[in-house]
Amino acid sequence: MRTDLERFFNPRAIAIIGASQDLATISGQPLKFLKSHGYKGTLYPVNPRYPEVAGVKCYPALADVPEVPDLALILVNASRVAEMLRQCGAKRVPYVIIFTSGFSEMGGEGVRLQQELTAIAREHGIGVIGPNCQGMMNITDGVFAGFGSVFNADYEPGPVSMVSQSGGFGFSVLNLSSKDGGLPFRQMVTTGNEIGVSTLDFIDYYIQDLKTEIIVGYIEGLKDARRLLEVGNRALAAKKPLLMWKVGNTEQGQLAARSHTANLGGAMVLYKAAFRQSGILQVEDIQDVVDYGRAFRCGRLPRGNRLAIITISGGAGILMTDECIARGMQVPKLAPQTGEKLRGFVPAYGSLLNPVDVTAAIFNNTELIGQTLQAIVDDPNVDCVAMINASLQGELAAKVATQIVAGASRTDKPVFICWSARDAVAPEAYAMLDAARIPRYQSPVRCGRALAALSWYAEMQRRRERRSSERALALSSAAARRQLEGKTADVSEHAAKRVLAEYGIPVTREELAATPEQALKIARSIGYPVALKVQSPDISHKTEARAVRLNIGSSEELAAAYEEVLSNARAYNKNARIEGVLVQEMIKNGVEAILGVTNDPLFGPAVMFGLGGIFAEVLKDVSFRLAPVTASVALEMIEEIAGYPALAGARGKPRADVEALADAIVRLSALAVDLKDHIGELDVNPLFVFAEGRGVKAADALIRPKK
Repeated sequence: MRTDLERFFNPRAIAIIGASQDLATISGQPLKFLKSHGYKGTLYPVNPRYPEVAGVKCYPALADVPEVPDLALILVNASRVAEMLRQCGAKRVPYVIIFTSGFSEMGGEGVRLQQELTAIAREHGIGVIGPNCQGMMNITDGVFAGFGSVFNADYEPGPVSMVSQSGGFGFSVLNLSSKDGGLPFRQMVTTGNEIGVSTLDFIDYYIQDLKTEIIVGYIEGLKDARRLLEVGNRALAAKKPLLMWKVGNTEQGQLAARSHTANLGGAMVLYKAAFRQSGILQVEDIQDVVDYGRAFRCGRLPRGNRLAIITISGGAGILMTDECIARGMQVPKLAPQTGEKLRGFVPAYGSLLNPVDVTAAIFNNTELIGQTLQAIVDDPNVDCVAMINASLQGELAAKVATQIVAGASRTDKPVFICWSARDAVAPEAYAMLDAARIPRYQSPVRCGRALAALSWYAEMQRRRERRSSERALALSSAAARRQLEGKTADVSEHAAKRVLAEYGIPVTREELAATPEQALKIARSIGYPVALKVQSPDISHKTEARAVRLNIGSSEELAAAYEEVLSNARAYNKNARIEGVLVQEMIKNGVEAILGVTNDPLFGPAVMFGLGGIFAEVLKDVSFRLAPVTASVALEMIEEIAGYPALAGARGKPRADVEALADAIVRLSALAVDLKDHIGELDVNPLFVFAEGRGVKAADALIRPKK
């Protein structure tokens, strides 16, 4: 795949294949917009029907163009695209945008046509963008190679670059974000069906582009999803916030994505896992892009997540407090010395708690804002500040803004403003804040969300530094691979737990019995009470088949139970292959957890953790990460579930062996990587987590081979 994308965004010459003299049509607009926005390179319309298009000489075929263009735009019918792409290959054109639709997104013959395009691009080493896309804009350099009404406007160049699998929606994000002094863009590209240059290829380019400070991506699905981790980590290392918008997360949404750009959405939980692991910020609305972008343009990151709120409206302060705490921030108690300072000038009827309510007294004394802000930023318990100014306007607004700008200049802590006055009634105040790069928002919720995003990203940077020397555990077991070689049916519990044991995951004491006599001997060796479980690759859910008996306390009870569970298994599935009856120790006094592996076709192996029973099955209180994971990532997985207090020693109960649990997750992750060619799914349910220092033990397991 080509990586010299500078030639794509800054082409010295562009060929427009299928250019039309009707500049209002899709095939006429690219030439019109390239000319109207002052493209500095050479334009070569290609169409045998015309001697010229829009005053530019037109060539009958690409072979007649006197030089090799850096970029070709293909604007012909789907049935003719393959031949035009071959001509681009013969001409050695490095990059081609295929605007035409009618390929994989249509199914049937469209799939075959797209496969043909892919083969041609590979044969000639062409970097293809599309098909089924809307083109690109390089606003900074005046390259407007696309169609649609959004290309009519002029845009202020800025530091944001975006890649979108949807053309219409992607350009609407650019359009809305750029309005009214919002978030100016540098470059924008749409990728459509992505048979060549992918979303992640463009993000990689933006990471290296010195003039791009913030990166935005809109995705319906990624064919190379596994790369998301490494690309996200590179963006984090480059200190370039990556805002990612993932859609197609419901069944209906995935169907829409397939018909739109032929992209498979994939499991959203795994996208979220990749985002969290690599410091990618998930956005859910156009407003998030604008608000988070403004936050990052302030150029400051908080040292922690402790927020102080200054307000002249108590209700707005409460609203922001709720929003920020819900998103992982703290609104801490202020230091005693800060309270003493505030007591000297905040009215007695105000509030010295956090949020600090200075009341409407600022109408009489605007210096109150500056004094309060200085006291707050000096507080050692505060990492960032939000100020809520209600609807201040006119001369008063300008005086307050002067105080804010002066106070913010004396600290490196981020200072955010919530100010609901319309632009027309506070132009001077807003201009001062914008010039000082102090982010401002019209609602407390939007301000709180943006601050929380900045705080989360700052923590991801600190986490990256902490984990820079950490390495994931790598394990290998030839015996486990041999055991799973050629398997197509489910691997039953006893065999699955032998695989777990190969990777150092503790399992229950147990043996497989072929006769009642063997079962009695094993039970006496283990010691009562024991459990009996029928082992069959054809019975995945033993409880449902009533092929399990627990807490068997005597030899007499065991003899009867042995025949009972076998009889139940045969009644459940008369053709089931019975491998034997497992005699297993009974586990007591542990917290039940569940561990899992899923080998996703897009992401590869991922590990899952949750508490057992209702927590995982009904409440979906689980965490996922892409394998391999390190010890600190495993601890993060454990601590982020809502049920974590059950492990941490809630209500006087002993703390569970969280470190041993984290070690089991790390080892399962190593297993998932080592056996990625053999395992489709793996469940450990339950895994008992004992009191601190006593470890963990897998009581049941199931492996589904990779298809």
